[in-house]
Amino acid sequence: MKNAIASIACLLLCVSGAAHAERARAHSQGFFRSHSLMFGLDTEIGVPLGNYADVSSVGGGGALTAELTLFDTMSATMRAGFELHSNRAVGAASSHVHALPILLGTKYYLGSAREGLFGTFEAGTFVLMSSLTPTRGAATSSTDLKFGLGAGIGFQQDRWNVRVNIHTQDVGNFGDAFMMSAGVGYEFGGI
Repeated sequence: MKNAIASIACLLLCVSGAAHAERARAHSQGFFRSHSLMFGLDTEIGVPLGNYADVSSVGGGGALTAELTLFDTMSATMRAGFELHSNRAVGAASSHVHALPILLGTKYYLGSAREGLFGTFEAGTFVLMSSLTPTRGAATSSTDLKFGLGAGIGFQQDRWNVRVNIHTQDVGNFGDAFMMSAGVGYEFGGI
């Protein structure tokens, strides 16, 4: 008798779980009927500016992107990736600063067809990995988590886009962590 009750309870739990999952799926399809979520990949070439150029050199990287349409001309964006920079000679040593950005932002299209000129604003965290290697002795390195923000302009054509950004990787040292970047992106799928 106990096994029968346990079996019935398990069956009811499974059926109610399946019904809840179906309702959640129907709800999510309702949301994405009027909004789309696109995923993509961005490439990037970054050039440090000002004081930042004294400790790091030109670099490049990539990022996974997501873009959720909110209105005809505006989207919410997310970008997470990596930026690897080459060494900069600093006296008798060399240094670089690699970054792992995780950014949330907005993208505003000037045209209503979600193509053509657009502007972006992003804010989020940068994991900054600094390294200083003297010609003699041991290298020193540090990893810091910083809050940064930036803005850019670009051009979208079908699934391809090109953009130019300027951002600071550390708002606390706003003028000392400026970076200018340019890149090409491709949206490869979505829901």
